[in-house]
Formats: sequence, C-alpha cells, structure tokens
Amino acid sequence: MTSPKINETQQVSPKNTMFIIGMMQIGVGLLSFQRIAALNSAQDAWFPVLLTGASTLIIMGVIFRLLENEKPYGTQELFSMHKRFFGTIVGNALNVVAIAYQFMVGLVFLRAYIEIINVWIFPKLSPLAFSFIFSVIIWYLVMGGFRAITGIFYLSFIYILPLNLVDFYLIGDSHLSNLLPMLEHMPYDYLQSFFKMIPCYLGFETILFYYPFLKRPKEAKQWAMFGLTLTTSVYVTLCILGTVYFSHGELMTQVWPIISFWKSIHFPLFDRFEYLGMILWIWALIPSFALGTWVVSRGIREITGYIKQKYALIFVFLLNILFCTIIHNRLQINLILHYLSYVGFGFLYIYIPFLFFWQWILKKKRRRKHV
Repeated sequence: MTSPKINETQQVSPKNTMFIIGMMQIGVGLLSFQRIAALNSAQDAWFPVLLTGASTLIIMGVIFRLLENEKPYGTQELFSMHKRFFGTIVGNALNVVAIAYQFMVGLVFLRAYIEIINVWIFPKLSPLAFSFIFSVIIWYLVMGGFRAITGIFYLSFIYILPLNLVDFYLIGDSHLSNLLPMLEHMPYDYLQSFFKMIPCYLGFETILFYYPFLKRPKEAKQWAMFGLTLTTSVYVTLCILGTVYFSHGELMTQVWPIISFWKSIHFPLFDRFEYLGMILWIWALIPSFALGTWVVSRGIREITGYIKQKYALIFVFLLNILFCTIIHNRLQINLILHYLSYVGFGFLYIYIPFLFFWQWILKKKRRRKHV
C-alpha cells in the first residue's frame, strides 16, 4: 500500500519546517521558564535547559526515522500509524488520546496568555470574550488550510525575533559572577529542572501529523534540526541572561522574568515597552494554537470518517471557550502544567521510542512471512 498523495497545492516547502518547529516551541512558556528552570538548579539552570534542548534533537531523529519507515505501508502520519500498528479499534482509541494531548497543550498556553493580559494590561478582560474572539481568528486560519497556517508561522518568526534580540539591551546591567560556581548541583537537581522544562519544548512533535504536507519531506529533517537548535539557543541564552541580570532571590519572585526584562527597557518616545512586547507576543500564540486546532479537528474527521473538519472545529472551539472560562487562577494553570510535564515526558521519551520499536517488530514479522 502506497501513501495517498497530498495535493501539491496543499503542501509547503521543507524549509518552512524550521519556522513551524521554532515558533511551536517559543510560546507563553518562554516568558516564565527562567524561574522554573532555576527552582532546583539555581545558577546552573542553563545546563538542564541545554540538556532538554539536546534531547529534542534525538527524539526528532527518532520521529523522522519512524515516519520514513512508514512510507511503504500507508500515510506517513500518526493517525494512520496507530491503525496499522494496533488495529482500528485500539488505533482510534490511541488517536483520541493523541487528540486530547494536542488539545490540552493548546488550551493551557491560551489560558496562560489570557492570565498575563489580565495581570499586566486589562485586569477586567473576560476570558470568555477573549477566547471567543481568538477562536474566530483561528477558525479563519484553519479553514484556509495548512499553507495559510504555515504563512502565519513565518510572520510570527519575523515579529517575535526582534523581541528576543531586545533582551540583550540589559547586558550592561548584568553580573557575570551570578553564574559562579558552575555545575555544583547534584544530578537529581538537574533532572528535576529537565522535567520542568519539558512543557516549554513541546510542539515539535506535531510533525507527526503534518509530515505528509511537506514537499520532499526527507529534506525537512535538516531544517527541523536547525529549528530545534535555534530554539535551544534562544532558551539557553535567555536563561543565562536571566541568571546574570537577577540575583537568585530576585528571580524566584518573578513570575514572568522576560516581561520584567521588557519593563526595565526604556526608550525616549516609548516608556512602557512591556506593553508592546505582550501585545506582539500573541503572534507566538496564534500559529501554534492554529496548528494544534488543525491537528485536533483533522483527527476528529479521521476517527469518525463522517464529521467534516469545519464542524469539528466548532466543537473544539466550544470546548476551548468552556475550559478557558472554568480555569480561574494561576494555581489551576500551574496544576495543569504540572500534569502536562508528565504527559509530555511520557509522549516524547517513552511513547515515541515505543512506536519506533513496535514498528521494527512488525517489520521483522512481515519479513518472516515473505521468507
């Protein structure tokens, strides 16, 4: 069985993989990760941040191998692989779990962004109103197809990159001695920081769902690796900047250290730079949320076989609006992030290698039958 060919008008260049993966990982989590990483590792926080980024390169290599090996058997994406590996019933059950996972990732980051807007700019902004308006925007993008979503990723990259470069403005007020002594913590401390950093690096695994929409997908591997390397560099650099700019005690009091960076930046004609940063940061949320919603709605269509994607979108948006309204405070968001760390770790570091191993077993069985 050969893979059904996706119409070329719906496919994108493999180079776009770099923008998709980079912006999927640079989300709301980037605004707060410095404190989270330093909770257990203090001045050595950059080290587990680097380890987590390096581990994503390994997992990405496994993902590409998994997808490339699937070419002779069917569509090279996770929904089809589940059905081939485990049968229709079990496969669809696993597809529901994969959809729920993608939905949860998008939901928690949308609600976290609403909280930031509530705290810093509009205290009385209704989560219901914001999530509704935001859902209308995402509806327009998703109905435009994968190419439209990819275009927004490119724009997002252009808009967000200057914001990260502005952080270097604070180097003059930094204290490099804050990095000393280096690597003095126990391995367990680094592992805890590694685990807590996982939600920040989530998103690159969505290539399991959009791989068939890439032209010359084998060429996408190098661009995917470059995107992961770029993201890791951003996280490590900002982690070091946070360590040298704040003392450890100060960093522990900062819920969103990056926004505190922006608050310290003053221009002659623009004094509240953090407002501009927070408003522009919605460009980091729009494409990642759109891609996650595209995956969820497409998954519902694949599982049921009769529900059109546009109707599945309505169901997904209603759920998003409902949960954004139900989640009221930071404690609930932190609780969801805590569980997301476990789910993300299990999916990336246990389930994906397991699928690769199971694919290898099925391949061996197939060879034996043909002998």
